[in-house]
Amino acid sequence: MFDTIILKARPIPIDPDILNQYNANSTTFYSKETGALNTSYKIYDDKLPFMKYIESSQTLTVQVSIPKFLYGDNVTILTEADIPLFFDRLQERLLHLFDVYIPHSDWTLSRCDACCNFQVGKKVSEYVRMFSRQKLAYKNTIAYNQDQTVEYRNNSSRIMFYDKQKQTRKEEESNEIIERSKGVLRLEVRPSDNDLRKFSPTRKAVELLRKPFFDYTMERTLAQIEYPEEVSEMDLSWLKENRENMSKIETVLGFQLLQSIFDESVLRQFYTSSTYANRKNLAKKIAIPKGNCLDRLAINS
Repeated sequence: MFDTIILKARPIPIDPDILNQYNANSTTFYSKETGALNTSYKIYDDKLPFMKYIESSQTLTVQVSIPKFLYGDNVTILTEADIPLFFDRLQERLLHLFDVYIPHSDWTLSRCDACCNFQVGKKVSEYVRMFSRQKLAYKNTIAYNQDQTVEYRNNSSRIMFYDKQKQTRKEEESNEIIERSKGVLRLEVRPSDNDLRKFSPTRKAVELLRKPFFDYTMERTLAQIEYPEEVSEMDLSWLKENRENMSKIETVLGFQLLQSIFDESVLRQFYTSSTYANRKNLAKKIAIPKGNCLDRLAINS
């Protein structure tokens, strides 16, 4: 449902002596807006690994993975019932750390990662490769290691698909977490500030961290994904009918396989411009039976 978020609340008066008890890393800087010196504190906690407090504005910023905060990992997908629990636990933790009581309604949201796990078995790499060849409007496509991660991003938002098990192995998670992430294609969406304000003009966390905003974000994202047709319905009778084009069929199949694995910029390194154009034209002329190879991703209600 949701993973990493950034929350802000103000004014939250915190005694500097309390902040210093947690070995807060303080920085004093000059404010161009007010012309005064400000002190900023960075606080690290086992449960809340990143917090920042600006003394002059009494602004507290908390960055946290909700599932990690509640359950110790972010393979676990949250339910609606977890959100009120999260706010309660956060409130208790900050009261314990800083002796401040912050009502849930005081938090505003400056970042929100909506997420979903799709169990696709052994096809995780196939999905990532397929997505890496797609372009989404107003976003750049960035692929990592070809079959591990693909991002669509611009300056204000991001969509990312990746192999969750490979990530857990890289981060040296427990064997139990690694096993639970087997076959999981992870989708994470970071909406823009405009998207947040469509649901809550003041970006209230209690209004945004809810199922309607999650559903809106995911449905809008998945609607942009295309599922190109792949070879899957060729049979012997079709081959017999086209036996005179067998060498061309072999050429097209080989070229389509390379296209399914590598980006166009990579393939062009191995062909002359005219040969690459000829291969693409031949692929259009040879009408190989096609069908959808990968199932559409869908979120269970």
